[in-house]
Amino acid sequence: MSALTATSSELSGQVALVTGAASGIGAATALALAARGAHVVCADIQPATATLGKLRELGGEGSEVRFDLSDRDSVARAVTQAAPTGRLDILVAAAGIGFSGPLLSSDDDWDRVINTNLSGTFATLRAAWPHLRASGQGRVVVVTSMGAYRGGFHFGPEYNASKAGLIGLVRHYALHGGPDGIKVNAVAPGFIETPFVAGLPYDAAAIPVGRLGQPDDVAEPIAFLCSQAASYVTGAVLHVNGGVFFG
Repeated sequence: MSALTATSSELSGQVALVTGAASGIGAATALALAARGAHVVCADIQPATATLGKLRELGGEGSEVRFDLSDRDSVARAVTQAAPTGRLDILVAAAGIGFSGPLLSSDDDWDRVINTNLSGTFATLRAAWPHLRASGQGRVVVVTSMGAYRGGFHFGPEYNASKAGLIGLVRHYALHGGPDGIKVNAVAPGFIETPFVAGLPYDAAAIPVGRLGQPDDVAEPIAFLCSQAASYVTGAVLHVNGGVFFG
């Protein structure tokens, strides 16, 4: 995490809610935003204690909320807890689930993944929207996937369909958020070494840059999209895949 040790104040005074912050891309993003001065609220169904501890070791400010992305009441409560004073400037929606499965998924797998990844992200965005509008400079970054474009990659159709749906969600909210100063974008990671994909047979030799991605490789582009440097970027999908796919 050496890239995240350098601090700046570009997000000083801002409040960021990062879902899926207990591990992987969400955890790395929480550290990246904190390193830039934001107060980061780490949200996850699992304890984000380790992320919060690292964040504070780096001199950052943060807090933790527990939530279940598939439970809309839980999502609404988490957003309320994240913005107790009404302030929320940044939402990074990195939480999600997926199953390694066959072409023909069960109804239960389909419903669970769609309800969590797509409907849960919508519920989070909907609950956060009034706070982002009040900010006047709201930023939303949704983590989708290269699988939304190419399919496959060891996960079932429900996973890739949910990630494709997120792109439509991002573009809809980008269109309607512009007049309120809200920028809404997505990142589409490729093969990233996280607990989510542990044990899956990814071949680094097949990636043009010659290695698997690391969570920091995605967190830094997310931090850029949350910054003033990206103030004219909205509705975009930034591909972070080492050259495997050009969107």
